[in-house]
Amino acid sequence: MRIYLLGGSGFIGRHLAQELERQGLVPDVVRRPYTPDALRDHFAESIEGGEPYAICNLAGASLNRKRWSAAYRREIVRSRVDTVRAVIAAVEGLPAAPTAYVQASAVGYYGPSLTETFTEASPPGNDFLARVCVEWEEAAEPLRALTRVAILRFGMVLGRDGGALPLMWPVFQLGLGGTLGHGNQWISWIHVDDAARLAAWVLADNRLDGVFNATAPHPVRMRDFTRTLAEVLHRPHLTHVPAPALRLALGRRATLVLDGQRVLPQRGLDLGFSFAFPTLEEAIRDFL
Repeated sequence: MRIYLLGGSGFIGRHLAQELERQGLVPDVVRRPYTPDALRDHFAESIEGGEPYAICNLAGASLNRKRWSAAYRREIVRSRVDTVRAVIAAVEGLPAAPTAYVQASAVGYYGPSLTETFTEASPPGNDFLARVCVEWEEAAEPLRALTRVAILRFGMVLGRDGGALPLMWPVFQLGLGGTLGHGNQWISWIHVDDAARLAAWVLADNRLDGVFNATAPHPVRMRDFTRTLAEVLHRPHLTHVPAPALRLALGRRATLVLDGQRVLPQRGLDLGFSFAFPTLEEAIRDFL
């Protein structure tokens, strides 16, 4: 089966392509522009060849690269929703539907909380990231009339070659690492290999639809996250970066490290998915 990957050249997409190849599937990274005509031409190759195909949509403007100005906040939403709408228009113009459509979302869907525990059944929050995720997921609803649809709500994805960890690693190796903000905020994280395995599992198994939290089963508070990183690197955990300093440096996107939510991958666990790296220490030791 051919898997068309939108956003497949990004951090998660690269690992997912490798995982799909290991499983004997055929990843096909679709390059921009993500317009109905361009996507229709890509998908038509499988139909003409008589191949079953599925679509995995990881596309969207980065949350980490720019300050969240009003214009860029609009781009964060537009890049996600317009891509979904282009996929729908492309698929509706084809004689055969994909076997599955799997789309990224984020645990920001639930909104920040210091006290609640969220599963896939929990309602959405009402901050900017929650509203982005709600609009992103709702855009895919028309596809449910055509094929199996699954949504992956990713937490903080950790890896050597992308995500937050390469930004933090050098600071901690120098012995300058420490807690960000007050330290009580929850980090719902996942090893990138588990993220790729979960996505591949959902793509390949026809039983699986609906929402899946792409997070490890043991979220941690920020102070425990940074302390574990320091301990595994055999470095001190002495510094503290106050929230006002982070907000001054990062603007609105400081919410990515100052706010968080405790999210559990309940549906994946209930349906038999096994995490290779269920604890943070195991994950970080693997990166070493």
